[in-house]
Amino acid sequence: MRITKRYIFDLDNTLVYTDLLNNDSYNYALKKLGFATISDCKRITRDVILSRYPELNNFQKNKIIELKQKYFLNNLKNTSPNTSVIQVLEDQNVELCILWTSADETRVFAILEHYKIYNRFKKVLFSSKLEVVKDIEKICEILECGFEHLIFYEDNQRVIQDLHQLNLNVISV
Repeated sequence: MRITKRYIFDLDNTLVYTDLLNNDSYNYALKKLGFATISDCKRITRDVILSRYPELNNFQKNKIIELKQKYFLNNLKNTSPNTSVIQVLEDQNVELCILWTSADETRVFAILEHYKIYNRFKKVLFSSKLEVVKDIEKICEILECGFEHLIFYEDNQRVIQDLHQLNLNVISV
């Protein structure tokens, strides 16, 4: 008996390369508020901003996030598709695919729309990816399958390690 595989895709730097635009967006926001930009980091995150600028007040933190998100959404042309992984996605039955992401919802749907892959998933599952087992159980419930049916496309090394510890099939991007 042949097992039908189910496919779980990450978004950032898996389906679409976003690091450059992400960093440009944060640096744009920092510069707008009079802070020095950050160039010694592979991917700038909120945690990186907070560790570099612990003196930020809540207004400044929120303003940085707001400016960053707006800049990002207005410059999606500066992202790049991972054409080989997008091809894998497009070759699958929509009912067998889930997008599993920790990214901001507005940004996720804007990227999916930009690359015209919005309707390629049965479900978009938003998660911090900190409780991987709970997420996998939810994915199996949605896709009506067992752990052994799943194939993950992921770039985050911690998540990849968690998936490997569960003996899951992971394609590291």
